[in-house]
Amino acid sequence: MSTEETASITELVEAVRCGDAEAFASLYREFVGLVQVAVRDQVRDPDHIADAVQETFARALASLHKLREPERFRPWLMAIARNTAIDIRRERSRIVLSEPEETEAVDGPEDPAELAAIREIASMVHGLVGGLSSRDAVALRLVILGFDVADVAAALGLRHGAAKVVLHRARRRLRAALVLRLLVNGAATACRELPEVFDKEGIVAAGRHAETCPTCGSSARRAVYG
Repeated sequence: MSTEETASITELVEAVRCGDAEAFASLYREFVGLVQVAVRDQVRDPDHIADAVQETFARALASLHKLREPERFRPWLMAIARNTAIDIRRERSRIVLSEPEETEAVDGPEDPAELAAIREIASMVHGLVGGLSSRDAVALRLVILGFDVADVAAALGLRHGAAKVVLHRARRRLRAALVLRLLVNGAATACRELPEVFDKEGIVAAGRHAETCPTCGSSARRAVYG
């Protein structure tokens, strides 16, 4: 990385520390590819890679104030990515059954409210969703454009239940991105529970909280819409 690039990254890091969401989005776009490569040494499943990417950036945001040398953001982030991937690999190795929420997506009734929730969260996260496969990204885009589960299934050549699993997985990724937006805007401080949930249970649990918490929802909407 050149001196100019290092200086630019340093400026972005300092801007993120001041609550600049656009600066974080720039860092995210700059490094999401490298983070994906780093976590693939430990996890192979595309869904787990996406989880590791989101968790990496969430951990980095939560610890950014501890980074004494902003110019060393890249190696610092890569170290977080590797450690996060190891943690996720160990956690997944202990899980035998599929996650309950994905089972519900296959077996549960059609729920337009879920599609509405996907559209609502997507409007607030502005591209902070990393690691999605091309299929999952297409499914998410179709829902944002107003298509329903049957349309997604037809477009992707999937069974109806499989399309619901894809969308439920995308919703989980959007929840994680919502947590990222709240952290970067400093909005998490308005909700005393979110940082505690994130610290104790991780970004998946924090995402579930953020989606249903009125305080988190209000903070995210203010950050996006003013």
